[in-house]
Parts: sequence; structure tokens; C-alpha cells
Amino acid sequence: MNVSTRTSGLGCLAFAAAIAAASTALSPPALAGEPPLPARSWTGFYVGVHGGWGWGTTEIQDPIFQPVFNPTVVKYDGPLAGGQAGFNWQQGNFVLGAEVDGSWAFVRGNSSTNGVITPSTNNGFGYKSLATGAGRVGYTMGQWLAYAKGGAAWADVEVTTRIAPLPVTYQSSLTGAVGGAGFEVAFLRNVSAKAEYNYIWLPVDHLRYASPNTISSLEHRIHVVKFGVNVRLGPDSFR
Repeated sequence: MNVSTRTSGLGCLAFAAAIAAASTALSPPALAGEPPLPARSWTGFYVGVHGGWGWGTTEIQDPIFQPVFNPTVVKYDGPLAGGQAGFNWQQGNFVLGAEVDGSWAFVRGNSSTNGVITPSTNNGFGYKSLATGAGRVGYTMGQWLAYAKGGAAWADVEVTTRIAPLPVTYQSSLTGAVGGAGFEVAFLRNVSAKAEYNYIWLPVDHLRYASPNTISSLEHRIHVVKFGVNVRLGPDSFR
């Protein structure tokens, strides 16, 4: 990951942490003699929006590549934005849940390596959209919730290659797995802010070129940092 990617990813986490700190300050203090505020409940449905940054690599292997360029690794990064919906069930300090999310992605990169196949081979790689469906397990203390997640992931992958005389664009829909972790903090009555990291694994993809007649194996690895806001639905939201 290059310097700009690291800076963007850390910036996302710093922004979410700032929201969390501000939300703590917004929580009204208990006055002397008043009973303590009731415990917050995370149980119920919620919807929300998120933004973030994705980065990763695609490893390309092809039997006609020169050995020094086999495999060739392409790096990419870029922003993403979307929404999520889910359900939590709290038992004591433990929270179980399920969540689906989808993102419009602008995660892009390219390879320009002399001598792979032709004097100037240039392939553009990118993700147009990403989605996950995962189970979550977490632990809450007051307004804070820390959690881990795991489940299925889907990606719309686009490859533009200039190996042929004219640029050719290939598109693939791949289903893989996602794992990650994050934290969420409740503020106001039924609103919470979150920061989350996801690692997405996709199965090896195969790209067939018509000219020259060859098949490349593509192995994708994606990292995503997301920050967002959720709104709890129902009368008992964060009672």
C-alpha cells in the first residue's frame, strides 16, 4: 500500500474516532441525586450509510508471460460509498447480529510493464461495486460496542486490457468471503457512529484473451476501511 493509501485509510479511522469522542461529549451527565441512566439496548433493526477507502492487489499469472514478470502484481485504491441494514439481539453485554451492505466503488489501478507480452502491456483493474452479508458478534459497555464479523462477499470486477490491438473490457461478478472487525458508539437517542475494517477474499478468476490465445489467472485481495452512521428503528431504540 502506498503512502497516499495509508493516509486515506488512517484518515477514515481518525474521522470515525473524532465522531466517537464528540458523541461522548454530547451524552448528558447525570445530576447529583438522580438515578443512573438505564443501560442502552442494541436490540432491534437499523439502517445506515457509510463511506470509506479500499485498496488491494491482483496477482496475474499467465503461461506466456516472461518468467521475470510471472506473476505480475497490480495495485489499486480508491473511495467507496453505500448503505447498510441489519438486526442486533443483545443478551447481557453480548450482542449478536446480521448485516448486509452494498457500496458503489471507485477502486482503480493499472499495470504498465514492458516485456510481459508486448513492448507495452497496459491493463486497467477496478471494482465498480462491493457487497457483503455477514454475521456479527460483539461486546458492549454502555454506549460502546466492539464487534467482529464474517460472511460472504460479492464484487463486480472490471478489467481493461490493451494486449489486443484495441482496448477490450472484461467484467466478472465474483463471490467470496469477508472477515473484519469494528467499533460503534451510540449518541443522541437512536443514532450511532461506526468505524470498520474488512478483508475480502475472492476466488481465482480466469481471463481469456482472444489475441493472443491465452488464459490469465487472477487472484484478488481487497482491504476496506469504512466509517458510517446507523439509525435504530422502533420505540425502544437506545432506551
